[in-house]
Amino acid sequence: MDAPRVDAPRVDAPGVDAPGGPEGGAVEKRKTIIKMYDVTPKDNLVIDNQYGKVNVALWDKDEIRVQITITANAGSDDKVQDNLALVDIEERRVGDQIMLRTQIRKPAASAWMWASNNEKNNVKIDYDISMPRRNPLNVRNQFGTTNIPAFSAPLTVHSRYGSFYANDLQSRQNTIDVAYGKAEIKNLESGKLDIAYSSLELDKANVLILSNKSGSMNIGEVGKLDADIGYSGGKVGTVRESGKIRLSFASGFRIDQLPKSVDNLDIQANYSTVTLPITESSDCNFDVTVSYGGFQYPTGQNIHFFLQPDNNDSKGPKLIKQYSGKVGNGSGTKVKVVSKYGSVRFK
Repeated sequence: MDAPRVDAPRVDAPGVDAPGGPEGGAVEKRKTIIKMYDVTPKDNLVIDNQYGKVNVALWDKDEIRVQITITANAGSDDKVQDNLALVDIEERRVGDQIMLRTQIRKPAASAWMWASNNEKNNVKIDYDISMPRRNPLNVRNQFGTTNIPAFSAPLTVHSRYGSFYANDLQSRQNTIDVAYGKAEIKNLESGKLDIAYSSLELDKANVLILSNKSGSMNIGEVGKLDADIGYSGGKVGTVRESGKIRLSFASGFRIDQLPKSVDNLDIQANYSTVTLPITESSDCNFDVTVSYGGFQYPTGQNIHFFLQPDNNDSKGPKLIKQYSGKVGNGSGTKVKVVSKYGSVRFK
C-alpha cells in the first residue's frame, strides 16, 4: 500500500499595506497563500482563476508549488479588509487531480471593480506556479493574463477577457481556447487553437488545428494546417507540408510561401478573397472553381491549362468557372480552390 500523501499546510500571510500605497491615496493590502504538493508524473494540476494573472514556471523537483497573492485596494482600512474577505480559494485533491479555484463573493448591488468619489476599489488574485515538466496542466482564467513561457506536458488553457502568452509548447497535446483577448505563441509542436473575437500571433507550429472567428490572425510558419476561419482576415507566412482551409467572410486571406515540400493545399472559400504565392516559376497542379467571382493568374509560357472557360458570351455570362492546369512540370504541390462570392489570385 502506498504511503498517504501529505500536503503542506496553508500559509496565510497577514495583510500589509504596500509601501506608499496605490495611486490616489487608497489603502492596499495583500494576503499570500502558499500550497505545496508532492506529485508523480500522473498527477495533473487544475487552476480556475479570475481577475488576475497565472504565471507558470518549470523546475526539476517532484513537487508543485502554488503561491496565490490576493491584493485589495480601497479608500479605507476597513473597506480593504472587507474586499480581502470576499475572496476564498477552494482546494481539492482527488485521485490524480489537484484543483485550486478562486471563489469571489461579490458585494450586493456593486460591481466587483468600481470607483466612486475618487476612491479606487478592486481586488486581484495572482497565481505563481512552479511545477515539474512532466505533469499535465489545465488553466481557466477570466479577466487576467496567463503566461506559460515553456511547457512540455499536455496543456489545456481556457482564457476569457485576457491574454495568453507562451514561448515553447513542446507537447503534442495542447488545447488553447482564447476569447475576447489575444494569444501570442512563439513555438507550438502540435495542438488545437480556438480563437474568437481575439488576435492571434503564432510564430511557428508543426501541426495545427485552428478555429479563428471574428478576429485577426498572423501565422509565421506551419507544417500541417487544418483551419476554419470566419469573419477574420489573416496571413500565413509559410505552409511547409499541407493545408486544408475553410474560409467564410474572410477578407484578405493570403499565404506568402508554398515551398516544394508542400504536398497539397485545399481551400474552400465563401465570401472571401484568397491570394496564393503561385508564379510562373512554381511547380504545381491547380484546380480552381469560382462562382460569382474572379480568378487572376500570371501569364507566361510556363502555365498550361487543361480546362478553362471559353470567352463566348453568346449564351450569357458564366457564373461558375473552372480552371485546371499546371505550372512548370506539374509534379509538385496539388492546389485546389473552390470559391463562392469571392476572388482567387495567384501572384
